[in-house]
This record gives sequence, C-alpha cells and structure tokens, in this order.
Amino acid sequence: MTLPVGPDCGVVAVGHGRRQVRLHDIPCFGRPVRLLWAKRVWRCADPDCPRTTFTEAHPLAGPRTKLTARAAAWATDALQGFDTSVSALAHQLGVSWHTAWDAIQVEAARRITRAGRLTGVNALGVDEHVWSHTAPSGTGMVTGIVDHTRDAHGVVHARLLDLVPGRSGKAYADWLKDRGPSSLPGSKRRRWTRSVATRTRSATNCPRPSPFWTPSMS
Repeated sequence: MTLPVGPDCGVVAVGHGRRQVRLHDIPCFGRPVRLLWAKRVWRCADPDCPRTTFTEAHPLAGPRTKLTARAAAWATDALQGFDTSVSALAHQLGVSWHTAWDAIQVEAARRITRAGRLTGVNALGVDEHVWSHTAPSGTGMVTGIVDHTRDAHGVVHARLLDLVPGRSGKAYADWLKDRGPSSLPGSKRRRWTRSVATRTRSATNCPRPSPFWTPSMS
C-alpha cells in the first residue's frame, strides 16, 4: 500500500474525510451513466506546509473533470471512427455540448502528440470542409486528413487524422512537411482525394511525389 504524502512537502498525510464527486461515464444500454465517487481528502501533518489539504489522484478521472477518462476516450473513438457528432455524443452521455467537447479536446490533443500514431499509414485522403456555415464567406474552411489505408482484406476503415486551416494544396503540403518523412514510415504513396474543381489548384502546390488521385472513400 502506498502512503499518501503531501505533494509539496512529502510528509505523510492523514485522512480528512471524503468528498463526493459526480462523474459521467460511458452510456449503458442506451442510457446515460453517472458515477458517484467518494474521493478521499488528505490533510498534511506538517504545520509549515502551505498546502493544508489535498485530494487523491486516480486514473478514473483527472482534476476538475466531469467525464471519466474512459468516457472521454469512448467519445473520442466514436468521433474519430464513426459518422457522428459532438452533439449526438453529448446526448448519449447526458451532458452539454461544451462538457463533451472539453473532454474530447483534451483526449484528442493527447493522441495527436502520441509518437507513432501515423505508423502503418500508406494512403491518405484529403477533403475540404466548411467548419462554420454561418461565418462570413471565405472563412471557416479546413482541410481534413483521413487515413485510407486498407486492411488485410482490402477494406478501408477511414480514420480522421487531422484538420488544418485552409483549403489549398499548400495546407496539405505544410502538414506533410511539418511531420517529415519519418512520420509515415509505412507510406509508399499518398493518395489524395479532392473534387475535380480543386485538383489542378492542389496539384500545383503539393510536394513530390506527384499526386495520385483516387475516388473519395469517406
């Protein structure tokens, strides 16, 4: 058993009761699930310590979060691999849009910086998207980078890799340049899926090798 120690002074702490924390977990049988965590509160035994009390840390949930870690991972997986929206996921979790997005954003940022997340990717799909349909004309455009790698049976399981501002081929070229050749160790060729109207513009800005166009499979 690991003894609780003060994070500032390192002195062994003593129990100071529990604090109830309400968390939203993964939905079950189509219904939202809520957890009530009796979170331990510790008191530092050192009278000179600037931090008098502190709460326990647990992989179940981070400090001041409203979703469990597995609920945040579940929502991020669903948004990444399925045709769904943050609003739909928030409804299933029983939380507001902002609560769901706050958790997804943190988990997505952690995954993006994870080493080796592009390992095995050998086919990329690129598409334009209007992020904000109510914004002034010419704004809110993003370029989506999608993994179109086929599995052993030749089936594509589209996986969103990134969204970058802009709608030109340069946005995609900069994305590749920032990651370098080593970021796609399994990539033999890059397949870019664009509309007919944008192929010429994109091709003039794309890095070598020359673009190999395939129909969009998203």
